Amino acid sequence: MPLVHDTLKTSLEQTWLVPEGGAFPQSVTESADHFATAVSSWFAAAQAAGFPCATALVRKPELAAAAAGALAASSAQAAGTQLAMGVAAYMAGQSFPPGTASFPIAAGAAVSQLIAVFSDVNGSVSQKAQQIATTCALLATSTLVVFPVSPPPAPIT
Repeated sequence: MPLVHDTLKTSLEQTWLVPEGGAFPQSVTESADHFATAVSSWFAAAQAAGFPCATALVRKPELAAAAAGALAASSAQAAGTQLAMGVAAYMAGQSFPPGTASFPIAAGAAVSQLIAVFSDVNGSVSQKAQQIATTCALLATSTLVVFPVSPPPAPIT
């Protein structure tokens, strides 16, 4: 199953930005866990050369820790930078047996996009979810999965 942008947008809205029941998380750590749940569940659907991502859900705590640091940052620039780099680091090294994901080449663009999201104090929840989902999709599509090269067949003697 390919990654679907709208699936992440909806998950960010329902799981993180507007949680069920309308109650926002009580702490940065809880909010970061909601964000990580949305992104890791979405990334678990990733495939490379037909192989599903085997480590997306296992590495969710890593993403939650990075998100907590970003959400606790004291400026929009720091928050955007830390969240973009946290998501990029989360995607790097993901396992698509027998391949491994590289670091996303669009990390710089993702930093700029997430700084803009955190700087926009007037944007709607839907707009923010859309922008964050777009950024995560950009990171995912700019991540290459490297598969080991098979050795050439032995010469016939």
